[in-house]
Amino acid sequence: MVKAAYSSGTPAIGVGAGNASAIIDSTADIVNAVNSIIHSKTFDNGMICATEQTLIVDKTIYNDVKKEFEKRGCMFLDKKQADMIRKVMLINGALNAKIVGQRPFQIAKMAGFEIPESVKVIIGEATSLEPDEAFGHEKLTTILGMYKSDNFDQALDMADTLLKNNGGLGHTSVLWINNNTEREKLDKWAERMKACRLIVNTPSSLGGIGDLYNFKFAPSLTLGCGSWGGNSVSENIGVKHLLNVKTVAERRENMLWFRAPEKVYIKKGCLPVALKELKDVMGKKRVFIVTDSFLFKSGFTKAITDRLDEMGIVHTTFADVEPDPSLASAQKGAEAMRKFEPDCIIAVGGGSAMDAGKIMWVLYEHPEADFMDMAMRFIDIRKRVYTFPNMGEKAYFIAVPTSAGTGSEVTPFAVITDQSTGVKYPLADYQLMPKMAIVDADMMRTGPRGLTSASGIDAVTHCLEAYASVMATPFTDGLALKSLQLIFENLPAAYDSAISGVYDPVARENMANAATMAGMAFANAFLGVCHSMAHKLGAFHHLPHGIANALLIDEVIRFNSAEAPAKMGTFSQYTHPHTMRRYAEVAEFLGVTGKNDEAKVEGLIKKIDELKDRIGVKKTIKDYGVDEKDFLDRLDAMVEQAFDDQCTGANPRFPLFKEIKQMYLNAYYGTHEKV
Repeated sequence: MVKAAYSSGTPAIGVGAGNASAIIDSTADIVNAVNSIIHSKTFDNGMICATEQTLIVDKTIYNDVKKEFEKRGCMFLDKKQADMIRKVMLINGALNAKIVGQRPFQIAKMAGFEIPESVKVIIGEATSLEPDEAFGHEKLTTILGMYKSDNFDQALDMADTLLKNNGGLGHTSVLWINNNTEREKLDKWAERMKACRLIVNTPSSLGGIGDLYNFKFAPSLTLGCGSWGGNSVSENIGVKHLLNVKTVAERRENMLWFRAPEKVYIKKGCLPVALKELKDVMGKKRVFIVTDSFLFKSGFTKAITDRLDEMGIVHTTFADVEPDPSLASAQKGAEAMRKFEPDCIIAVGGGSAMDAGKIMWVLYEHPEADFMDMAMRFIDIRKRVYTFPNMGEKAYFIAVPTSAGTGSEVTPFAVITDQSTGVKYPLADYQLMPKMAIVDADMMRTGPRGLTSASGIDAVTHCLEAYASVMATPFTDGLALKSLQLIFENLPAAYDSAISGVYDPVARENMANAATMAGMAFANAFLGVCHSMAHKLGAFHHLPHGIANALLIDEVIRFNSAEAPAKMGTFSQYTHPHTMRRYAEVAEFLGVTGKNDEAKVEGLIKKIDELKDRIGVKKTIKDYGVDEKDFLDRLDAMVEQAFDDQCTGANPRFPLFKEIKQMYLNAYYGTHEKV
């Protein structure tokens, strides 16, 4: 077994060096302790690696312990004899193989003096904890070293030092103590000792090899010492550790999903009707409204508060959400929620208000939740390390969008900024999905042209990234395609309406529906590297999120269309690079023609660029006044953070740092250098 264990590789399965120290506490049963130690040392003449090598005895019982050893046939060496034994124990600092497993009288004869054959164990009183003290080493024979401690804490220090100085890390430590009354000491010893076998009130040779004195250790003469001792396991080695277990794993695709809010109300003028449910169906009493100061001052919440007043529902409004909501503002809002104690939360606004509202909701219901844990990245949302707490136990969450683009009203995502670092964190979990979405075009009738443009083109990128995602399904594909069709047909009219100030109810409603459908698509298929890069471009250079996406989408489409990418995305259902065909399908659906897929993809990019021109989107990052030196100085940091963004994982082409960097450069200068 030992040979097999040692030949198993590096680190070996086992074993490491022993060198067990046995602490004898002042509360120990001296007779039991001494006789058990003698029993252990005389079993196989001390050759078992778990055998006691040194004793550390409390000074208050030191003499009594000596007397018991002498009474039971052991011999304490005088100074001269001890020095003679030291010389035969170690040769050039290593254990003398000739003394291993020998009886005391034979070892004494090697050292040059005679003792009776009846002596069971010879004991030398050690004088130092340093490596040159032979009695402090592993001896594998019928010799013990014995130390005196002033108190229990010093005994722990001595045992710890012996392990570090003289070997034995990971192997075995022993304690003799009253384990009924001294649990605190026992726990302290167990915490302190870097040994995998911690043996209490037991002869350690027999206790360490298992079964006879306890049932926790599997019977074995090969004892793993864990990483402390350079082994791969820390338990007693058995046959199971030497078996080569084969696993045949066939490729499988996990169950997929489609999830949306339990209620999504659509149609111009639906808001007051949908809100009736708060009283008539749910019996809600207290509503907390989350919005930004502009929407609040412009009266966007009045339609809601008037309806709540009619129903006799108490309400308050938090209107301090910033354009890029910070964790600090979310915490401030959550504190206001805790004071108000709502049973319903209504987030009114664009993505910022809805995202901030979601984070406030989490912090209100679960103040113990850790933001950095929530922001932890994952490959598959169903297998994440951090489990989001269950939401909706205190308050029902309703999202009311006032712009057509973010889709946050139907998504499990929230983007929040760490105000101390400026880093934007996209949080993702289906617990963050609103319970109800109310999509009423009347809430979008006065959207300014910049917001209409940026939000609309953001929805375009949602559709394109959801359709190209490695996690796309037929359910998300249909939503993405229909949403794109509605956007291309209606965004120009909605933009013109924003310029003229003349409300176009048809265009606004179609855009509202398109944005929500796009949200449903990417809520389930997720996004890609365009959004990863846009998150960081917006955070570093304060461009509107939709504009950042618009400036990058051409580059990302060309990047993803590569038939032989350096690396492809990873998901069980994604079998090979085929994103060019996917983009060609989008082009065909939108009426773009071409002689082959490559031509269709270029036609799609041209159609997107025509839409961007039509709604006033500039052509390059530089055109938006981003300073060239500042852009280049911080480019590498932006690249690294974009790579690490949660959205990158679902991209069909896995991006390299240099590829992300080149796409940023192309988007900044308006070049199309191949990535």
